[in-house]
This record gives sequence, C-alpha cells and structure tokens, in this order.
Amino acid sequence: MKYEYFQLRFFILLLLIPCAFKFYFDVKTKNYNFLIQFLLLFIIILTHISLNLYYEKVELTNYSLFGIFFLFSIFTICYYYFDYININIDFIIKFFIIIFFSSCLYNIYDYHPEIQFSCGGIPPFFMSNAMLEEYGHRIDEARLSFNEFIFSENSHLGMIAPSIFAYSIYKMINQKLSIFENFFIIIFIIICFIKGSTTLYFGTVMSLLLITFFNFKDINRKTLISFFLLIVFCFTVLLSNRECRSRFVPIYGSTGMNSAIGERYYEDFSYTWSEDIKKNAVVGGINKDLAYKIKELMNTDGNLSSGVYYHALTIAQKSIIEKPFGWGFNRYDQAFSYFNKIQPSDKHRLNSLNSKDGTNNLVKIVVEFGIFSIVFYSFFFLFLINSKISIELKLFYLPFIITQSLRGAGYFNSGFLLIVFMMLFTYINIYKKI
Repeated sequence: MKYEYFQLRFFILLLLIPCAFKFYFDVKTKNYNFLIQFLLLFIIILTHISLNLYYEKVELTNYSLFGIFFLFSIFTICYYYFDYININIDFIIKFFIIIFFSSCLYNIYDYHPEIQFSCGGIPPFFMSNAMLEEYGHRIDEARLSFNEFIFSENSHLGMIAPSIFAYSIYKMINQKLSIFENFFIIIFIIICFIKGSTTLYFGTVMSLLLITFFNFKDINRKTLISFFLLIVFCFTVLLSNRECRSRFVPIYGSTGMNSAIGERYYEDFSYTWSEDIKKNAVVGGINKDLAYKIKELMNTDGNLSSGVYYHALTIAQKSIIEKPFGWGFNRYDQAFSYFNKIQPSDKHRLNSLNSKDGTNNLVKIVVEFGIFSIVFYSFFFLFLINSKISIELKLFYLPFIITQSLRGAGYFNSGFLLIVFMMLFTYINIYKKI
C-alpha cells in the first residue's frame, strides 16, 4: 500500500534507530559479530556488482543504489530483531488480519461490484441486463469480488496468504485457540479465496506439498488431512477455472478477445486488440511443440499474464548463458533492457511490463546472481530439511520463499528479503546454541 512516494512498508526503517544503539553497545562491549557479518555481505555484494559495472562500462543507477541501501537496512534490522520477531509471529499475524479486515470492511461499506475474469471471486448469481450486455458470452466466466486498499492486486495478497494459511491451520489444530481467533482465521481464509489468484492457489499447493513431504514425521495426522484437503481444493480450482489454466499456457493472444473488459484493458496499447489476435503465437524461446501440447492439455490459450511470465523465463535462459555469474544485485532491469533490444518480443507490451521484478523472484535471482543462485536456494533446502528448526517456523517462512519464487514482485515487496534474513539468522542462531 502506498500514497504517491510514501509507502507504509518504509516504517520498518524506523527500527534502524534502536539498532544504532544496539550496535554502539556491541562495539563498546567488544562484540564484533554484526560488524563482521555486515562487512562480509557488503564485500560480496559490492565486489559482484562492481565487476559487472566495470566490464559493462556503466555507472550504478539510483534504482540499484537504493536497492543496496534497503538490503543492508533490512539485514541490520533482522540481525538485531530476528529472535523478537520469531517469538511474536502469532501477534504479527493477528495484527495483520485486523488491519486487513479493516481495509475490507471500509471498502465493503462503499461497495461497488467488481467484475473480474480471474481465479478469484464468486459467480454472479444475479445477472443484470447491463452485465449481460457488457460481458456477453463470457458472463459464465465472470466473478464478483471487491477491492481493498492494502493490496493493489489480488496476486499480491496471494504472495503472503499461503504462509498465514499453513501456520494458522497448524495452530488451530495443535493448540487450543479461542473461538474468536478461530473465527477470524476462517473468515480470513474465505476472503482470500474470494480475492483468489493463481498465485494464491499454486503457491499454497506447492508450499504445502514441499513442506509436508520433507517434514512428514513432524506433522500429525489431523494436520496432514487438513493440508491434504486444502491442496485438493486449490488444485481443483486451478484445473477447473479457465482463467487459472491460461496462466500456464505460453501461447499468448486469443483469450477473451471479444470481451469488452479485454478491449478496455488494452486501450493504452500502441496496437489494437484485433492486431494482437493475428499475432497469437508462442512467447519467448519455448519449444512450439511443447507449447501447443500445454495449450491442448489446458484447453485454453494463454493471456497477458502468461505472456509476461514466459517472456521473463526467456530472459533468464538467455542471461544464464551469456552472463553465468549474473548482472549484480537489483540490476534485473538492465538485463531486461539489454535482451529486449537485441531480440524484442513481437508482443510489444511484453517489452515493457515487469521490467524490474521479473514476475517471480526465481527469475530475478537467476538473472542477477547467475550460478550463485544455487547457493541461495541450497540454503532454503537446508532450512526445509533441518530437524532442529521448528515446524511452525518452517510453515510460516518457507511459503513466502516458495510462493514468491513462483510469482513475486521483487525483493522488497511482500516481505521477501525480510524473510530471507529472518531465516538466515534463525539458522545461524540454532548452531550457535549447540
């Protein structure tokens, strides 16, 4: 949520003030652990990015510079507060749900029906003549939902909801929560599905599958059954909803071509909607035979979302070949611009959308760190299988990483980098105590 240049997430930077006092106390007592770790990360990041800048003969952009500042700010905050945050996860979730409910209630009070063609929402059981006239033959695919001011897109809610689902369901089954707490958790889950997205459903499925597979012995029978039912529900929605299925198809250009909403969505394009129909083709470097098999399997064409996604995958594929050691932290936008100039997509819109976040953090990390991204994800696998880390922490932290690696909005949105450092210091702390 943001207002012009101000964003509420910037409030976390206020914690740098007490961190400064904590650092002063550490130095005074000759505790240099933070300083050593900070300088180690600083040297790695700056050396990597400086080598890229030197060989490319370019200067560091303000965007990359601000990214580095936020990186080390979040690193500092997590170092001094990771333990405090870990023991207050319940409170953090409750506080978030209260704020989220407040946003929903405010917007429901001033409710205007929002027709959308996506995984989320509920079918419009009562269809007015105006709705029938506007959406025509696609009315069966239309869904009613509502806006709220915290998340500008439903997929942004979907990036964090799987973590709250997994953690809260586990708590509901294994601890005696109050009726009030259970009620609000259930309502939150229902609202999330009303505002659902492919990100939410697919992220929930993959998160629960991975965590339960590698931690099967640490999860009791009731919880496993609950997770299984949630996986089945999400998977069923993904397969039964055409809009969900279209997100996986790398053939972009014909879904919903005749809909009025589609024409409005593309009214700012430099080419017309009808021209885009003629350009219906495989996006990126995806094998055409494979692409058409996916289309046949999903029984639908792709759309703008799938086009952007596969275009980003193509950039990652080209980048790992041409720059196997990566472009440097927060420089995905430079890679995006470079490869689009060399070989632009004939889908003109794809040459400008998601130029900084890569549509998912896996692509962004691979492009920016190249083969070093293996080290990055190896750490998360070690966190996943480590028996010394509680299942509660795994259920809360890992879905953030899994979901946003599939569909993310960069390092600084939806808490990705915060979670990365929280997991890192939690992992280090476990072995300090041994």
